[in-house]
Amino acid sequence: MKPNSFLISFLFIFILIIGIIPNGTAINYGIGVNRDEELIWKCNVSNKGEMSILFGNNWDNSGLFEDLNKGKKMKWDIKNTEVNETNIVLEVDLWLWNSGDNWGIKESTFQIMYLSDPKIYTEDKNFSNYAFLVPFLFPVPVSEYLGNLKLNEWYDVDNRVLTTLNVEITKDLIVPNYPTKDINIIAIYNERGILTSYKLYLRGNVVIVDISFNKLPFFVIPTLVSLTVVLSIGVIIYILKKKQSIKNY
Repeated sequence: MKPNSFLISFLFIFILIIGIIPNGTAINYGIGVNRDEELIWKCNVSNKGEMSILFGNNWDNSGLFEDLNKGKKMKWDIKNTEVNETNIVLEVDLWLWNSGDNWGIKESTFQIMYLSDPKIYTEDKNFSNYAFLVPFLFPVPVSEYLGNLKLNEWYDVDNRVLTTLNVEITKDLIVPNYPTKDINIIAIYNERGILTSYKLYLRGNVVIVDISFNKLPFFVIPTLVSLTVVLSIGVIIYILKKKQSIKNY
């Protein structure tokens, strides 16, 4: 066997062995938000007529959908967090959809709980008990948590760029007569496990509910500017090269 062939064979076997050996490092899941931190989401689209057709006239009378209207905001105040070997728990004060920044008295206090290890869930999980069919907050690292969580066939996890839950609900799937049409949801999460973008849409990509996280971290704007500059430079270089190649031809 030639030296080069031997080296290539050795490297191939080494990589294969590395892949077979189980990773003994367990992931420690936690919470990406802090105690006393405020989280605010804004409703950009709320097609109440379509939602009434999908879920009935009382769809916005309770839960996190209550009084959902375009331009309104919802606030969470993280009051307490706990992470132990079994559970990840958050206690949250809730202010539902409000027109201004004068929040007044909180609506309620509720608790969010996850198992500390997503692999412990014994059944394929869904979030049908959530009004939006997806949580607004996940444990971190969110990509690994969702990647290891057993979800039912409604959900598809995409971790290629941003952690995304793609949800496909066919007519009558949740309960008989609801929803009355096929719906899709795209839910995007940041590295802190916070829902940053939620879109519920019908066939033909008609968005009927659009909610976004209302607070951008300080580093996001410079990052977006930098990306825009880099992309612009790339486009300019491409155009110049294209013109030069045409000229040379």
